[in-house]
Amino acid sequence: MGSASDCTFDKLTQWLQAYVDTGGQLLGKCLVRAEALAPMLTKAEQKSGWLKTMMKAPTKTIPQRWEGVEAALNKGQALVIEGRGTEISGDQSKFAKSTGFHAFVLLQVIEDGDGKKWFIGFDPDVSATAETQKLWNNTIRATFDTKDKDEDLGKWNDKVKDLKADTLYEILTTMVLGMTTTGFGPLVRRYAIDTTKELEGAWRG
Repeated sequence: MGSASDCTFDKLTQWLQAYVDTGGQLLGKCLVRAEALAPMLTKAEQKSGWLKTMMKAPTKTIPQRWEGVEAALNKGQALVIEGRGTEISGDQSKFAKSTGFHAFVLLQVIEDGDGKKWFIGFDPDVSATAETQKLWNNTIRATFDTKDKDEDLGKWNDKVKDLKADTLYEILTTMVLGMTTTGFGPLVRRYAIDTTKELEGAWRG
């Protein structure tokens, strides 16, 4: 994400699908954003890719394709995932009830104490969950020193583009890294995926 001194509004919008479009509306272009972020979230010796490309591997069964996806992710290869908003977006997202598509970046696969596997993704959409919305709104209130209610923050969201580099960087790092000691904010989430099926079997974890 660079340093505070060189943070720009363009960099903020490269990392965050935030309420900073004209009039404080949510930005679009989730696929363009995911495509740009995937190489930056990939280890130096690896290349980013597309989930849909790996799921077309010839002569392999669907579970074998998912095994290939898991192996790629755990080597450090970030993958762009694109799917219906109803299937892969956060449960409070603008896209959760949309017939359109959403996209973000898959980062790795982890296994919990019960042996259940979870796909870890970075979804820049700040509208995605109640937690991401709360963090964004509280960050904007703190930035502009206002006590306005959530529904009245549009005018402040619209002013984010005029903020100085260090303030933009603080907003960006707060949203990506969060406010906890884990080093990850609520934009990094886990997803349970039915690896016996195509992407339509995905559901939010």
